[in-house]
Amino acid sequence: MKKEEVVYCGIDVAKSHLDIALCGERWRVANTQTGIGGLVERLKAAAPKKLQVICEASGGYEQALLGALAEAAVPVTLVQANRVRQFARACGILAKTDRIEAVVLASFGQALKPLPSPAPPLHLLRLRELDRQRCHLSRLLVAEQNRLAQLRCAQLRRLARSLIGKVQKQIASIDQRIASLIEQDQTLSAKAKKLTSFTGVGTRTAALLLAQMPELGRLNRRQVAALAGVGSL
Repeated sequence: MKKEEVVYCGIDVAKSHLDIALCGERWRVANTQTGIGGLVERLKAAAPKKLQVICEASGGYEQALLGALAEAAVPVTLVQANRVRQFARACGILAKTDRIEAVVLASFGQALKPLPSPAPPLHLLRLRELDRQRCHLSRLLVAEQNRLAQLRCAQLRRLARSLIGKVQKQIASIDQRIASLIEQDQTLSAKAKKLTSFTGVGTRTAALLLAQMPELGRLNRRQVAALAGVGSL
């Protein structure tokens, strides 16, 4: 029986949008829940051929897409930009200063046929989302506290203090959700206990490491210390 050929879809991820290249078609959707949802439905409807998505790591802007693809059971390979660029230069597809586009990612998949990346477990996706929101609120909190120090109008100061209080409550709520998620998952809980046993690693640092370093558990103490930036563990 002839093996079914894999069709590769390249997706170029940006902060506000996703550029897609599939079977000669190219289109763009917003990098939002609605845009990604519509994209996943369109990709699933592209069968009966086997489909595999190729995209590059993009500073976290790809996480929502990866989560949606994992939930829809659409295979995806996350590749490093330098690997795709080296391939494209060797093939004469792009010059030194050209940017990597969706069609280049699709060509990379078709030529090298990389294996799909392991889908991150659901609890890790949830932890990462919570952590990203906490980081956003922390930056907002610092900005509002700095703004408060510069305000002279009593009414504006009251409003600023009210906003600061609301942000602080949201951060506390997210911390509780993160702690509950880690406690309920046996793997995360075991890793968190091990991390917090080291000097300089508190619960917040442990949660951050668990969200952003899935390789924890496969690294030795010195490698973890280097990635965490807390010195020798």
